Amino acid sequence: MGELRENMLRQQMQAELEKAHKAEAAGNEKEAGSRYVKAGAIARKLAYVAPRARSEEFFHSASQYENVGNLIKTTEGEQRAESDEMIDKMIVTQKPSTKWEDIGGLAEAKGTLKEAIILPFVGGRPDFVKITKSILLYGPPGTGKTLLAKASSNTLNATFFEAKASGLLSKYFGESGKIISSLFGKAKDKQPSLIFLDEIDSIAPSRSGDINESSRRVLGEILEGMEGFSASKDDKVIFIGATNKPWDLDDALLSRFQRKIYVPLPDDESRKVIFGIHLKGAELSVNVGDLVRRSDGYSGRDIAALCQKAINNMIREKNPDLESLTSKQLETYKLETRELLPSDFDDAFEKVKPASDSSSLQKYADWEKEFG
Repeated sequence: MGELRENMLRQQMQAELEKAHKAEAAGNEKEAGSRYVKAGAIARKLAYVAPRARSEEFFHSASQYENVGNLIKTTEGEQRAESDEMIDKMIVTQKPSTKWEDIGGLAEAKGTLKEAIILPFVGGRPDFVKITKSILLYGPPGTGKTLLAKASSNTLNATFFEAKASGLLSKYFGESGKIISSLFGKAKDKQPSLIFLDEIDSIAPSRSGDINESSRRVLGEILEGMEGFSASKDDKVIFIGATNKPWDLDDALLSRFQRKIYVPLPDDESRKVIFGIHLKGAELSVNVGDLVRRSDGYSGRDIAALCQKAINNMIREKNPDLESLTSKQLETYKLETRELLPSDFDDAFEKVKPASDSSSLQKYADWEKEFG
C-alpha cells in the first residue's frame, strides 16, 4: 500500500512540474509559481510516506519547489528596492564572535581553511604562491560548516556577507539572478570581504537534472560572479559555499571551487570536546566517556540538542511549577538545579537521534574520493 501511494504521489508531482515548466516557458509566471508550490506540497507528502533513506531528498525537493513557486513577478521599482534591502541585510555589521576554539574538533578542516583564507590577505606574497578565493565546505548536516565560516570572518578584518538560499530566492520571479549579481558587486565594493552562501545546493543544482529556467539564471550569475573576482589578482574577495549534498551541485560550479573541504562527523576526541563546550558549568554525575561512546554517529548539532534535552529534563524535574508562573513572578524566580544524572541523558538519547545514517556517510566518502 505504501509503495502504491508513493508511486501515485510521484506521478502527481511530475505532472505539476511539467505544467510549471510549460507555463514558465510561455511567460505565465503566476501559473508557473502556483504549479511549483503544488509540486512542493506533493514532495512534502512523499517525504512522509517514502522510506527514511529517501525522505530527506523529498524534503529538500519540497523546499526547492516551494521557494521557486514563490518567485512572483511585480513592478521593477519594487524589485530593485527589495534587492538593495536584501543585500544590506546580508552584511553582518558586527564581526562574528565565533572563534576557532569554540568549534570542537575538525582540526584538519580548520587548518586547511585557515591557510586558504589567510593567504589572499598576505601583502608580501611571491607570485608563485597561488591563493584560494573560492572554497566549498561539504559534509553531513550539523557538523559545523556555518561555524567555520564565521570563525573565518572573525580571523579577517573583512566585510562578512552571510546569505542563505532561502533569502536569495526572491519572491519576485526572475529577480534572484539580479540579487546574486548585486551581492557579488557589493562584495567587491566593500572588499576585503567574505561571502558565505549556505545551502548552495538548493540554489545551484545540476543543470543535468530537473531545473527550472529561473534557477538556470541564478546559477549563471553565481558562475559569472565567481569567475569575475577569481580572475582579478588584486581583488580581496573570498567566496565560501556550504552544502550537505555536494553530489547535487552543477559540474561547472564544482569546477569553480579551488578548495573542497570535507567537514565530517566528529570523532571520539572531538565529541568529548563538544560535550565539554555544551555542558560547561553544569554539575555532572555521569561518565563523559560513556556519553562519547553512545553518541557515535552524532553531529555537533545533534550533541548540542542532546545536551540541551538532558538539561531541560533536569530543569523540568526541579521546577515543576515553572510554566504556571506569571511574568511578574518570573522576574524574581531563581531556577532550582541539580547535577545531571545518567537518567537525564538516557531520556535524551531516546528523543534525540543522529541526523545521518551509514548509507549517507558512505555517499560522502565516495564523493570525497572522486571530487574532494
